[in-house]
Amino acid sequence: MDFRAYPLRLPHTLSDSVIRLDGHTLADAQAHWEGEDEEMMLRFDSPQRATLEQTRAAMGRWIDARAAGGPEFAYAIRQPSGVLMGGCATYLITPDRANVSYWVFPTFRGQGYAGRALALLCAAVAQAPSVEQIEAHVDADNIASRRVAEKAGFIETGAIAAESRTGALATRILYARPATRP
Repeated sequence: MDFRAYPLRLPHTLSDSVIRLDGHTLADAQAHWEGEDEEMMLRFDSPQRATLEQTRAAMGRWIDARAAGGPEFAYAIRQPSGVLMGGCATYLITPDRANVSYWVFPTFRGQGYAGRALALLCAAVAQAPSVEQIEAHVDADNIASRRVAEKAGFIETGAIAAESRTGALATRILYARPATRP
């Protein structure tokens, strides 16, 4: 499907009093690469740790997609001082459905940053005129991520089969919430 008719024109920067979401830069690649652990490899469906060059290439794709208006739009999660703590992203599944994802590096886990990022991201996605539903597809065994989605107002609506990069099928829990606009 051609999503150019449904661009994601999201704010460049989102923030609350604790975190800031903004665009990745290629200079973030080193911190992102250093922040990846086995949990992230598992959730990103990576059979092995990415190289620094692969991380730079991924960030280049995120930067280009933001500039093009989607269909994927990624944010870096940062401390107000600029320290990279993780990231979050959204992409259009269909013109009226957007998927969200979020990740936090090990040093910053368990401190509420993923929930804050998800709240900011969902508020921004809800402003996209075509989006009616926001979804999170969470691995069934990822209890921490499931709690983050539930605290952000997502409701478990079923399970979906998702194909991995290796072609294996994985079961993910489908969480959904309406794209509530003020």
